[in-house]
Amino acid sequence: MSVWEITHFLTNTVALVGASSEMQFDPDLSESFWAQFENRVPGAPLHWNARPELAVLPKEGRRKLPPRADVSPFTATGLVVNEKVHTALGDLLARFGQLLEINVDGKTEYYYNVTNVLSCIDRKHSEFDGPYAEVPVFLGSQVPSVPCIFIEPAIHGRIFVNDAAKNAMAEIIVANKISGLDFKRCDTSD
Repeated sequence: MSVWEITHFLTNTVALVGASSEMQFDPDLSESFWAQFENRVPGAPLHWNARPELAVLPKEGRRKLPPRADVSPFTATGLVVNEKVHTALGDLLARFGQLLEINVDGKTEYYYNVTNVLSCIDRKHSEFDGPYAEVPVFLGSQVPSVPCIFIEPAIHGRIFVNDAAKNAMAEIIVANKISGLDFKRCDTSD
């Protein structure tokens, strides 16, 4: 079974979302902002007392904001998706994680936190930097054949899908003209 990483091929051409400019310059506010998106235990559900407030970030050297994608580049582990993606892919995504409401410049969007953990890294063939695999190789025989979206505990900050989930998502992406979501094939050892 093949493994694919969810990627965002438009990162350099669309607007990013993140902490507001006030938070970026205040270390205490910035730290507390990013802490709400962190999972100390891979796959743990997140719980918020209030919706996180995100902002569309300006690009350096540009006066006008670039366009937004349906899936916005975001530096936390999960994905920031708009209502279009929530409607089209929400049922599939929710089977493997949480779609948590957030505010982006006053509008409701969603943070996708993957809670499905699948340990399927080939430790013999992967390249590690400390405890995390920088260049992963997956054991294809340990990846299920039914649709699966997952995180691998030995790989920090990345989301993966198997062939069945990638194919199902790709059909929905094309049918709904969803921008900002792509897949990169990963190496497997069997």
